[in-house]
Amino acid sequence: MSRVTFTGESGKKYSFVIRPMTTLFKEMGAVFFITNRSTDEMNRVNHQRIFVGETDNLAKYFDRHKDPALGQYEPNCICILPEEDSRLRKKIESDLVGNYNPPLNS
Repeated sequence: MSRVTFTGESGKKYSFVIRPMTTLFKEMGAVFFITNRSTDEMNRVNHQRIFVGETDNLAKYFDRHKDPALGQYEPNCICILPEEDSRLRKKIESDLVGNYNPPLNS
């Protein structure tokens, strides 16, 4: 299982599981980062950070949520940090938005 670490504005590091955009999720609370994952000429993996969000149910969120603006960024990964506590999810989301300011969080 591949993982990526994102750092919040606070300096705290969060480890996310990387999944393809086509993943069908189970019901679970989580913070998620939608990215475009690519590999450079030195074989280093990069994630263009597009949108960070949180939900109490990944299965329903991605079943209903089809944002046409995502297409222009060619997302290919959903990075997941499972978290059932809604207050903690919102805090993590805010911390990550504060550091990265993803284009679709504007």
